[in-house]
Amino acid sequence: MTNIIDKNVPIPSNEDEPIKKKTRGRKQAVSKTTKDTQANPASSLIAALKFISPAQKKAGPVQSQFSICAHNKAIAFDGILTIGHPIDEDLEACPNTLQFIEALSKASDELSIVQLSAETLVVSSGVFRALVPCTNPEYLLKSEPDPICAKIDDRIKTALAAVHGLATESAPNATYAAVLLQANTAVATNGACLVESWHGIDLPPGMLLPKAAAVAISKSNLPLVEFGYSNSSATFYFENGSYIKTQLYEEKYPNYLMLLNVPDLNPWALPVDFFKAIKSIEAFSPNGNLFFKEGAVFSNFSKETASTYKVEGLPEGMGFSVKALTAIEKLMKKAHFAPEQNKVYFFGEGTRGILMGLDISEPVPIDEIDDIPF
Repeated sequence: MTNIIDKNVPIPSNEDEPIKKKTRGRKQAVSKTTKDTQANPASSLIAALKFISPAQKKAGPVQSQFSICAHNKAIAFDGILTIGHPIDEDLEACPNTLQFIEALSKASDELSIVQLSAETLVVSSGVFRALVPCTNPEYLLKSEPDPICAKIDDRIKTALAAVHGLATESAPNATYAAVLLQANTAVATNGACLVESWHGIDLPPGMLLPKAAAVAISKSNLPLVEFGYSNSSATFYFENGSYIKTQLYEEKYPNYLMLLNVPDLNPWALPVDFFKAIKSIEAFSPNGNLFFKEGAVFSNFSKETASTYKVEGLPEGMGFSVKALTAIEKLMKKAHFAPEQNKVYFFGEGTRGILMGLDISEPVPIDEIDDIPF
């Protein structure tokens, strides 16, 4: 049963009006019980808070630690991501999101949330009692989602999941930090590898999503249903009314198609033991690199000191980073190795990409000169 009475920090729906801090006595905000001792009475609220948590951190600016719970919604905005999720509880507070989740997760068969003041929520369940800090909503910026303009579906999530691992949040430019989302495909690169994944949905061109947004969207367990955008942002709506809005990078993505649209490629299915060989030799590589020569995977140049794994059909004289190869394992079903270009073109279900090989033309010690693999 839920019992709602007056709160201490009302949050008006008109965001243009400043919210005045109030101090009152202790008020009961929410109380719940459940007959199932295995169930957490706060499970739906926890799920909502976890959904918005990609826009929250344990430390940092107030904006990235505290969310707004009001008007049956939980909303977090860290300056880049705005994430909202409906909640059943009629709360009006701005709690520390991650601490609120932690406190609620300790609830058992009964739960009460008491708002002591504008700065504190008390979460109680049986013998457990936690104080959750809150902030004044005046300190939290707000960002409204973009108006809906198109239907989308989970093919977007699949495409983003296939490529976002290549993006690096700390990269100095948007090309390496972002995921390109456009009509029909999503694309990402780290400079050494580039992957394009097909989703087949008509979208605006050139949207550069921060990696955090691509990860949050692709990892959601809620179905995608609608989409909205502006010149600087995009919003992805889910079936239950939740949404993820992200700011977009302003940079223009380079023309990557010239790298992938290569004529006369003849991809073949990878040898059955290809990735088994890679993983078997990985631990024996002194620097995380592997080399293909003499029908085997070598842990280093020198035949006398290398661990090997025989695999039929490998190209002669190429080297790759183990980390780079294993990162595309699920996407690499067929491949066209091009030793003369020091590249491998690879293809999977709805994906294609290119990976640069290692530059193995550097001089090596004289005692290994006979083992240079070309």
